[in-house]
Amino acid sequence: MILWRSLDLPRRVMRRLKGDKRDYRHFLFEDLKAKLGGRQVTNVLEIGPMEADDTQRLLTLAPDRLTLAEMPQWKDHLDKNLAAKGIADQVEIRVGNVMYDTMFDDIVPFDLIWCTGVLYHNPEQLRMLARLYDWLAPDGLLVMETATARRGLLRGQNCVEIWHDQPKAAMSRVHLSANVTHVPSRKAVGAWLAMVGFDEIALSTCHARQSFSLAQNRVAYIARRAAETEPESYYIHSGRTFPIGRAL
Repeated sequence: MILWRSLDLPRRVMRRLKGDKRDYRHFLFEDLKAKLGGRQVTNVLEIGPMEADDTQRLLTLAPDRLTLAEMPQWKDHLDKNLAAKGIADQVEIRVGNVMYDTMFDDIVPFDLIWCTGVLYHNPEQLRMLARLYDWLAPDGLLVMETATARRGLLRGQNCVEIWHDQPKAAMSRVHLSANVTHVPSRKAVGAWLAMVGFDEIALSTCHARQSFSLAQNRVAYIARRAAETEPESYYIHSGRTFPIGRAL
């Protein structure tokens, strides 16, 4: 980590001298716009907006509907940020947990789902990706950004780190909150996206454009749901298939 921070130092100095305040979310949104290539999106979902910076960016796509999914404990914080930006009347907020509530049944499918900094807080990550796939319309896009494996030898592997019941000091050293238990590697996230049915899975370089150290600890993909793509099966037996991530 010290090595990556040292490599970042000249870049941080230059960014400060130039007054460049762009962060990885800015660069990720630029990647999304390039992927869209001017295509209109009408029904958009943002999961975990809280600060509303990405909300403001998504509104520049001029969707017919932008829905924000937020947990109850962050609703007041989100309301204040939306009001401060003057965009509260341009979005719809739905409060609840996307994994356990039927909060979007009346407005799916979406053309675009934007989900940053959320996946690693959920221990059922494969099922979450499968749910997001099912919520997308054919040719819809998922922007998925998440924290990734912290242990040096595992960062480049296709694996998931388990941080259950770890001392708070150990979690703090690797910048993980106490409620995090499953932290996938960047390869694992890409593999899961393919397993649940996504194609055109593109790795974004948004983190590296901000700092080398950030790129070691996070990953972002932009993936498409194609009309002809089917999720892989866990196994096939007696003429029945059991698609990955879709157990009841």
